[in-house]
Amino acid sequence: IRTPLSMVMGYAAQMEGAEDLPPERRKQAGIIRSQSQEIRDLVNDLNLTMRLDCAMQALRKEPLQVEAFLRQTAADFLNGGMGEGFDFEMDLPSEPLPQIEADPFLLRRAVNNLLTNCVRHNAPGGSIRLGARAEGREVVLFVEGGAAVTALAAVDPARQLEADGGAAHGTGLKLVRQIAEAHGGTVQFRQGASHGLEVSISLPTSNA
Repeated sequence: IRTPLSMVMGYAAQMEGAEDLPPERRKQAGIIRSQSQEIRDLVNDLNLTMRLDCAMQALRKEPLQVEAFLRQTAADFLNGGMGEGFDFEMDLPSEPLPQIEADPFLLRRAVNNLLTNCVRHNAPGGSIRLGARAEGREVVLFVEGGAAVTALAAVDPARQLEADGGAAHGTGLKLVRQIAEAHGGTVQFRQGASHGLEVSISLPTSNA
């Protein structure tokens, strides 16, 4: 799938930037490109979730300072234009958080899936909050989305995570759960104080 999809995305990007095409055609090419990117992301998620299910994905853990990790993840997300039109807020404690041992690639994938979920299921103008807190012998990374994401709270979150990707958000959330469990952690859903549904990833600290 990836090879023909790359060709579709490449030609669509060329057409999107072609000044000799009418604006409406360029807009349509942009839609083709963005939808192709969604297909690519879904293929990547399906591949990774299968590897995690079959214990084929090796964890490359390293010491992570949570605050620096989240700031870099947020910067990459915003610089990529994904958060455009949203009110983005970082929520980190004033005291340093305990260090964790984690695979930065997989953990960044989990956080990005949650951030992307907020953007895809909310209209521009909403708010997204990314942060972390210490709870006992764990560090909790959390993402809160806007009003539309609260629709997830109306269903059983456990069943959402067990879905095989039939729902638009099913594969992404299942992958978040798998990544958390691969690190010896858990995922929880709850109604946030002001930003809608909060998805929390609880991970053991390095000295737990």
